[in-house]
Amino acid sequence: MRIWWLMALGCGPAAEPEPDGPLQAGTANPFPQASQIDASGQLALAGLPDPGFDTPLPLGELGYRTGFSRGQVAVLRWPGLANAVLPTFDDAETEGAVQIVDLANGDRIPCFAELDAAAESDPSLLVRPLTALPARGRVAIVVTTQVMPRPEAFMVEGEITRPLLDDLEGFGLERDAIAVAWAFPIDDGTAPLRSALSQIRRIGMPSLTEDEAGRTRSLTYRAFTGLFPVVDFVGAEGRLDLQFDGTVVPRGEAEAELFVHVPASVADAPAGSVPLLVFGHGIFSSPEAYLAGPEDDDGVRALADELGAIVVATPWRGLTTSDLSVALGASQDFGQFPRIPNLLVQGQVNVRTLIEGLRDGTFIDDPAFEGQSGQRLPNPDQILYYGISVGGIEGSVLLATDPGFEAAAFHVGGAMWSTMLERSSNWPPLELGLLDQIPEADDRQVLYALTQLWWDPVDPISYAADLAKVPFLYQVSIGDEQVPNFTSEAFARAVGLPMVEPTPKAVVGLDMVSLPLKVPARGLVWFDPERELPVSTNRPAVTTGAHTSPRLWDGARRQVVDYLDPAAPGTLVHHCGAEPCTESNATP
Repeated sequence: MRIWWLMALGCGPAAEPEPDGPLQAGTANPFPQASQIDASGQLALAGLPDPGFDTPLPLGELGYRTGFSRGQVAVLRWPGLANAVLPTFDDAETEGAVQIVDLANGDRIPCFAELDAAAESDPSLLVRPLTALPARGRVAIVVTTQVMPRPEAFMVEGEITRPLLDDLEGFGLERDAIAVAWAFPIDDGTAPLRSALSQIRRIGMPSLTEDEAGRTRSLTYRAFTGLFPVVDFVGAEGRLDLQFDGTVVPRGEAEAELFVHVPASVADAPAGSVPLLVFGHGIFSSPEAYLAGPEDDDGVRALADELGAIVVATPWRGLTTSDLSVALGASQDFGQFPRIPNLLVQGQVNVRTLIEGLRDGTFIDDPAFEGQSGQRLPNPDQILYYGISVGGIEGSVLLATDPGFEAAAFHVGGAMWSTMLERSSNWPPLELGLLDQIPEADDRQVLYALTQLWWDPVDPISYAADLAKVPFLYQVSIGDEQVPNFTSEAFARAVGLPMVEPTPKAVVGLDMVSLPLKVPARGLVWFDPERELPVSTNRPAVTTGAHTSPRLWDGARRQVVDYLDPAAPGTLVHHCGAEPCTESNATP
């Protein structure tokens, strides 16, 4: 364990502990805490682990914030914590041995808690919300004496903790049952993306070149690759120019990649009759990986052909193929981490610029969008969205910022990036570098929790209020090894999304609804690939195919096609008979 933490416990060389915080153990234990907000009400982080990164963490970028994340993980480091009594993610506990309390009204917020499975001894306690924390609110983390005895350092009658204990007692908690409690404010952290989107403009036309191999691919009439100009907010270094109020300043202009797939089914369609399908790809991939392969491995070409829609796509910068080097660089030099979510802000700008160009017709005034008789195929008034994995996660953010889709369908999406990644089967290559760079497990957990503040502008949990009544289809796979199920469930709770029957799974806190639903419908649909479930701890899942297999089922594809059908957008249909869609019951 790092020396600075030993000193705080009095187990190392003699030194005066930092006086901040309920444990008098500095501002990073527990993390986060209210003492990390300065007199002006803005974030002022100090006392964080710093093993000596080659690139210093740009903490000044977060100075615009007035609180922590709506998906904030809280970290408490203390020896001898009891594991057996901790609430699990299946419980979605509100009044268990660990609680999150909304200090505005005393409401208990669903959460779970776990001990860090990566630690060799004295693991940190990780408290994770299972819905969005209240924006512009204040919450308390409460750890009861079931988990740990009250530390002597916890200032029961001190000026820091006494008002909080009075509040908690007023909300029905037994004062003597509280081992430690601390509070911190919340904000939504969305200002950088909202600022960037308010400044986008179309500064030129796309340049497209035909992909000659497209004429030989299945279900393909023609395909094109190209570029289109965008406002650049990240520059060559991949960093936002953040101002004191969270707004961002453009750095110039850049070019974004573009891929166009025209399915065979629309080649002779009437002019102006073909909808446009904006497609979002998966992690460290690209549109071409889904649409330009020799085989239709992910069924996206089949979906487009059946829907009768022209697919247009640009990479989700930050988590696309070309950005893998950025992620690997951050795993070797953690100070570079903010580049990933910063680039995702640029990805949102690029996709939104593409949509605006499609909607006003300027981007489709190109021979790439012509049919067999030279007719211009697209109908710019019918723009749809389908996103897989990252495309579902970032697509949710996109939808929250009101792009004006006729309908949107998200497949195997989730939320709370800082929580998702450590459990993902994609995590091990990135973790390898971090283990050398940040050898102490408790340090890593504080830093992982910190990263959520950079993820917030591109995390769906931050936009819960914007999506509370918006119709969309949300397809989730049981045992997903890349996107943990409980993060999908937390997002659904946050936006009030009901589960659609028949379903193979019940979830605490989600309503159940039966078909047919009023159009346009909104709902979460579970698929069961009948694979082994991931381990319940915060360790990477073993690859099982649960994340990928349902998208190839007829029942899953046809559901998306029905939902996106421009003739009746938002129509939710179940295609697996009277039972849920499963690996052994994938079609009627």
